[in-house]
Amino acid sequence: MIKAVVFDVDDTLYDQKAPFVAALAPIIQVPTSFDLTRTFQAYRRQSGQLAKQFMSRRTAEEWTVTRLNTALHAQDLPPVTPEAALAFQDAYAQGLQDIKLFPGLATALDQLKDQYQLGIITNGKTDYQLAKVMRLQMHRWIERDTILTSEEAGVAKPDPQIFTMMNRRLNLRASETVYVGDCYSLDIRAAKKAGWQAFWFNHRNFEMPDGDWTPDQTVEDPTELQNLLLALSGVMQL
Repeated sequence: MIKAVVFDVDDTLYDQKAPFVAALAPIIQVPTSFDLTRTFQAYRRQSGQLAKQFMSRRTAEEWTVTRLNTALHAQDLPPVTPEAALAFQDAYAQGLQDIKLFPGLATALDQLKDQYQLGIITNGKTDYQLAKVMRLQMHRWIERDTILTSEEAGVAKPDPQIFTMMNRRLNLRASETVYVGDCYSLDIRAAKKAGWQAFWFNHRNFEMPDGDWTPDQTVEDPTELQNLLLALSGVMQL
């Protein structure tokens, strides 16, 4: 029986791609119809990897340039100058000041909070991720002690240990928890390896690797996610 619902943050609770694309628009020339999803995903993926590789011996500015140009290369887009990369980073950070929950999530959370323990597992610096959580007003539904960042855990998704740590905080078995996330490798596969159930919010329409861990549920847009969570709470959305 599920007793807790735990969420990822970035691109699960809010649309992280929109401010990313808006920040890129002034510095790269692509048609308006060009889909930057692969660049966006590469940026998210490379961000954590390059942080570990370079931050010990390079400045933060060099890291910013490297991770953006690595992401642009994923779609054969030309690299940008250091000045442009830093301008992008400033614009992206500013865009993340105005994030809002995906439509329908607040309604679903209102229903879930009376029946389940709620939590968050997110990769990233604690202060930075908590600032997003506050902007999204997640404190209305989730207590601070059930928010776990990779920085405070000392391990990051996809390491299953971070899910085990959350089990201890919730005082629940793995089989009693479900994780909701957008990234198959970081969220779904990792949660399943930890013994959790996993709901894949696949709103970027990615293919699932063959012969790998299967999500317990898959939804492809915010309305489907809202309906899934409402169904979990016993409320049918008409």
